[in-house]
Amino acid sequence: MIVAAAVALVALSWFVAKTTTGKSMRAVAEDKEIASLMGINVDRVIVITFAIGGLLAGIAGVLYALAFQQVKFDMGFLPGIKAFTAAVLGGIGSIGGAAMGGLILGILESVGPTLFLSGAGVPSSFQLKDVIAFLILVIVLIFRPGGILGTGEPEKV
Repeated sequence: MIVAAAVALVALSWFVAKTTTGKSMRAVAEDKEIASLMGINVDRVIVITFAIGGLLAGIAGVLYALAFQQVKFDMGFLPGIKAFTAAVLGGIGSIGGAAMGGLILGILESVGPTLFLSGAGVPSSFQLKDVIAFLILVIVLIFRPGGILGTGEPEKV
């Protein structure tokens, strides 16, 4: 799973950094109107972006189903919310930041309940791992609204 995730991360980073479509994606993300004035088909870029997101979500779903050996209709809800949390934690718009946010979130969910709650005498502290994950998100958003690798300021509209 780690190898598959690393390959997907490297492929996405390469695609966004080195291809014409990736350059178009960055331009549309920066400013849609100016990108369309430069001749970029904004609707096509948005469709490609969502298709890539769906492909990566499919890869994540297969890896999740293989790891936990379960297939249910709602199996992607909580991982989807945590993926969003990881992206916000690392910094929206930063592929490496989202990956780093995912690693930090995974480590804190694994060791956080034992580290923070077992000493306080909380019974079954491992059941509170989701609370720790979202508490970390709230703390990061309070002190660094752009995420860890983001700008540190909320995005201006």
